Amino acid sequence: MTTLRCTADLLRRVHPTSAPESPAGRLGDWHARIIFGKPRFVVLCTNDRSLLCVTIPLAPVRELVSRFVLAATQRIRQIPAREDLLRAEIAALTPAHVGRSSNRSVISTMNQFMYSAETWLERQPLGDLEELGFWLCDTPCTTISTEWPWLQAELILTGSVAPGRRPLKAPAHVR
Repeated sequence: MTTLRCTADLLRRVHPTSAPESPAGRLGDWHARIIFGKPRFVVLCTNDRSLLCVTIPLAPVRELVSRFVLAATQRIRQIPAREDLLRAEIAALTPAHVGRSSNRSVISTMNQFMYSAETWLERQPLGDLEELGFWLCDTPCTTISTEWPWLQAELILTGSVAPGRRPLKAPAHVR
């Protein structure tokens, strides 16, 4: 089980549930915040430990958690790790609970991601949100040891990163 830890403005729209003390997966909980774009509102979800990102539409709010689980599942499947590790991490996504965001470091990084995402959405207001999320995953972050969310996720799941590995590039369907 995992917790989607929401900022206050998102938590007003999504009702919190009883959140577990600690996440079941190696990647940990995810944090979420709204990006008030035009013509649509988008939710940026960022992993607590690796800073991997997924972006999903806010509406309809009642389906937000299930859309998050689907998007996070897709993102986790893109990590270069053994299948058994990926299956375990995906299984840890459910059941997904909703709670209050409290990790100020992740929130700060999400603020930076938000500025980038707003610019991306201004240029492509109806662009593919999977492409946006993938683009954010290729953004260097000095707050994690590898500086790249993709490499950090691989390190967390497998215990190492292949020498000389560069961040992943978007799959063909996203480019």
